Amino acid sequence: MVKVTAISLAAFAVYLPVAYLVGRDFIPPQKPDGVLVEQLLMIEPGHRHSYLAQSYGTSPYADLDVNNQRSPVMLYENMTLLGPAHSQPSEVEDIGRGRYYHSRLEGRPDSWRFFVFSSSDNSDPRTNGRNYWAVVPRTPN
Repeated sequence: MVKVTAISLAAFAVYLPVAYLVGRDFIPPQKPDGVLVEQLLMIEPGHRHSYLAQSYGTSPYADLDVNNQRSPVMLYENMTLLGPAHSQPSEVEDIGRGRYYHSRLEGRPDSWRFFVFSSSDNSDPRTNGRNYWAVVPRTPN
């Protein structure tokens, strides 16, 4: 028991100063401006160049049918707008290059909504170091 306590104290003695120093210089990632901004976090691989991310806050804006797309939600890679939006599934998978759509998917519960998207350079968005944001834009007054 004494060894476990000593090891735990030693680990905290190293961890806490490092965490403090690293945390001091932490700058949160910039995010685009909008009425609603949601970071895409749980990204799954799709087919070829496509990836899937479930939308939560922006799900009421999702399209119910990929053939009748009107979702106003825009997708950003860091601070760069991706697109074209409302792309067909085959274009997202085969061409990629930032194409995306926001809809429900076959084989998933009807209440779930997803972004099916590709990164701007067709790299893996889970490992390329970029942040992906779903943004409901502000309407001009």
